[in-house]
Amino acid sequence: MALRGITVVELAGLAPVPFCGMVLADFGAQVVRVDRPGARSGPSRLARGKRSLVVDLKQPRGAAVLRRLCARADVMLEPFRPGVMEKLQLGPEILQKENPRLIYARLSGFGQSGRFSKMAGHDINYLALSGVLSRIGRSGENPYAPLNLLADFGGGGLMCAMGIIMALFERTRSGKGQVIDASMVEGTAYLSSFMWKTQETGLWEQPRGQNMLDGGAPFYTTYRTADGGFMAVGAIEPQFYELLIKGLGGALGYLLGAIDWAHLELGRLLGTEFQVMFFFSSLVLTLCFIIHLCSIPETPLRDVAKDIPPQQAPQDLALSSDKMYEYGSIEKVKNGYVNQELVLQGGKTKNPAEQTQRTMTLRSLLRALRSVPPHYRCLCISHLIGWTAFLSNMLFFTDFMGQIVYHGDPYGAHNSTEFLIYQRGVEVGCWGLCINSMFSSLYSYFQKVLVPCIGLKGLYFMGYLLFGLGTGFIGLFPNVYSTLAMCTLFGVMSSTLYTVPFTLIAVYHHEEQKQRALGGGPDGSSRGQGLDCAALTSMVQLAQILVGGGLGLLVNTAGSVVVVVITASAVALIGCCFVALFVRYVD
Repeated sequence: MALRGITVVELAGLAPVPFCGMVLADFGAQVVRVDRPGARSGPSRLARGKRSLVVDLKQPRGAAVLRRLCARADVMLEPFRPGVMEKLQLGPEILQKENPRLIYARLSGFGQSGRFSKMAGHDINYLALSGVLSRIGRSGENPYAPLNLLADFGGGGLMCAMGIIMALFERTRSGKGQVIDASMVEGTAYLSSFMWKTQETGLWEQPRGQNMLDGGAPFYTTYRTADGGFMAVGAIEPQFYELLIKGLGGALGYLLGAIDWAHLELGRLLGTEFQVMFFFSSLVLTLCFIIHLCSIPETPLRDVAKDIPPQQAPQDLALSSDKMYEYGSIEKVKNGYVNQELVLQGGKTKNPAEQTQRTMTLRSLLRALRSVPPHYRCLCISHLIGWTAFLSNMLFFTDFMGQIVYHGDPYGAHNSTEFLIYQRGVEVGCWGLCINSMFSSLYSYFQKVLVPCIGLKGLYFMGYLLFGLGTGFIGLFPNVYSTLAMCTLFGVMSSTLYTVPFTLIAVYHHEEQKQRALGGGPDGSSRGQGLDCAALTSMVQLAQILVGGGLGLLVNTAGSVVVVVITASAVALIGCCFVALFVRYVD
């Protein structure tokens, strides 16, 4: 333990000082707590790892006991207001004279000096004086303190413990102790430095409760759930917000199919459940179209050449951000961004009047596609395999639930028991697709945590493997509950297909840019990142053609929809091998 061999004398007080002592004890310090006579009995929740004794400091014998303890101690921790220990002849001047190596830590609400130093206070008072309380709370409501965590424990106990540790480190060089004046007001103000410093960036410029991180943003707040609880949403980064919206949108779409609209007022009003679905689809499409037209600003390109310092060399620009992008991120550029590499090349090219305008033709497009390096082709093939497996399962999943899991008959009379059972299976299948969509959104949050542990290769392989095993399991053991549980693995595959291949594209291009900057990379002027992403996306349409043209024939030949999930499982497991053996990963 880091503090093994360090002895701390803690004078019993309210929560902040005992918490500070507990932190020191947790890291190996020997903490002796000194209680007052007549103090409330019962176990202290912050006495973990401490020894204790009762001493009356107002009596000469008690004061002598404390002085003997401090003579052999490394740290003295006291919670009183200024002047209390001096009246008892136990102030730092006396104790450090007897033990020059003693670190005398004084933890109080307002510090040892100033107009409030001798006043009593509590967490909410310290928050108010530090200014932090004015920033906590909902818009239009009174400010409220977040329990007593921020000032008592964060700005008080934890800050004091950090000060003691730094004083112990300094003592190894000077051999002398020092007095630590830990004020909860000042500690809380220090903790809030980020909030005040970032006001000028626009992060906290709005009134309380209207900023991005204090409940003013729909993607970073809490929501009440149907079971009476609450859920927290924190999709700040654009890629996670996009995945959240995709997950919610997909879930809402599947929910429309899972609801029996024929027995509801809206279904009777519009005629049939299909008209209800088309009504909601048209409504969402119209709203998204209006939002799209009104929300995306268009600004002219700015002249980046004027912004480039003349003394900065081209190679410095090309390598100025010589680091891999975080997983799931995209290159963050401002409106009007111009590639600096092209600007630097501008001095070597002809003037605009002499340049020949290059147009993209079908021939030039095919030429660019032929110039794609082999590892790009392998990535496209793996993407095609993945989408073929995924669509094979998803396009026929509700039919699989109705026929195989529920043993219904889609060709029976519409008032027959078999057909009604089939319809029930289709509705439950929609709930399964909803689970898939929600879990896809949830899993996307964990990808950033998983990548440092297993890498992009592990993430890619795991997505295909789990999907292949899950679909194979429900094909061999078609049960309602196990099938719904396996829908979570469909979400893993969905999230994998939407993120990992495009991250690999970004990694490939970043590597090529570094190679070109060093003068050893291939010429990629005829092929851009957008073209590679488009080629990768086209694999989805190609997979739809393959599934639409071949899977129906396969079902008719086999005479059972169970062949759908078996095919999806087999293709996904083949994809596992391809992803592991042929896809290139950059360290």
